[in-house]
Amino acid sequence: MFESLGVTEQTLTIYRTLLQHPQLLQKSDGELQTALATSGAITEAEAVRELVRLRDLGLIVPRWNIADQEYPIDPAVGFERLAARQRERIDGLAETLKNDETNAKGFTADYHEFLAQKTARQVELFEGSEAAYQRMQKFQPQKLCWGMLPASGVRTHELEDSPDRPFLERGIDARYLLTEAHLKTPGAREYALWSMGYGAKVRTVPSLPMKLVIFDDAVVLGIDPADPSVGAVVHHSVAVVNLAREYYESYWRRADDPFADEQRDDDGISSMEAELLQLLVQGATDEQAGASGRFELGVRAAQRGWVR
Repeated sequence: MFESLGVTEQTLTIYRTLLQHPQLLQKSDGELQTALATSGAITEAEAVRELVRLRDLGLIVPRWNIADQEYPIDPAVGFERLAARQRERIDGLAETLKNDETNAKGFTADYHEFLAQKTARQVELFEGSEAAYQRMQKFQPQKLCWGMLPASGVRTHELEDSPDRPFLERGIDARYLLTEAHLKTPGAREYALWSMGYGAKVRTVPSLPMKLVIFDDAVVLGIDPADPSVGAVVHHSVAVVNLAREYYESYWRRADDPFADEQRDDDGISSMEAELLQLLVQGATDEQAGASGRFELGVRAAQRGWVR
């Protein structure tokens, strides 16, 4: 009934009894506890506890004119004091809550700022192809540079002025994954062969979904894969970089080496042709040398004047 004031039903029962029989408070503690236990359905231990509660609540107070005596205060005064005490406590809690809410907002704002700063460090956004291009020129890879380059939006350079030249000269792991159509564009084949002269690897696939470049621990992606002019985004997070590497590797494993047939020795023949020719010289049979390879090699050898 009065739980908000800290008064339980049992406390209220003892208080009512004392209000009706204030002379009980003139007894000794032991006699008082026995009398209360006898008058109601409580034990003496419960009576002791409830008397302590009544004193704490201020519903039993000492007489100001008689020493060592107590009396139950008028409930109108007692309950009003309890209500005032609770209001003061609630006001204090409200003020504390208000301060805590303000502090919580500040804490949350600090956390969001931390996330924003962290995100800003891990993601860079460059609007427009020129801004994206200028940012890419600032990369100085020390370990690897893997490029996935569709035919659209690829810049051409004079070979000696290429921005790739400094890190190619350092001998880093350089890979260029091109579309077959890209390799046919003016200057692309020459550029690929030039970069291979520095140890770069070049492979081709029929098509690529986007432009992607990996510099050591950073990934550059087009904002809009269909429109290079929109700009680029640079990711530095480990998760994105690892994912980009796996993605790139999946294409690289399926790609073709467009210059495999051009890797010849000083006599102008490929390593396979040289091996077949050696077998022929040693008198190998068609089955040992390969019938189709033998015929083809014979034709080529005759054309070049190696056999008569």
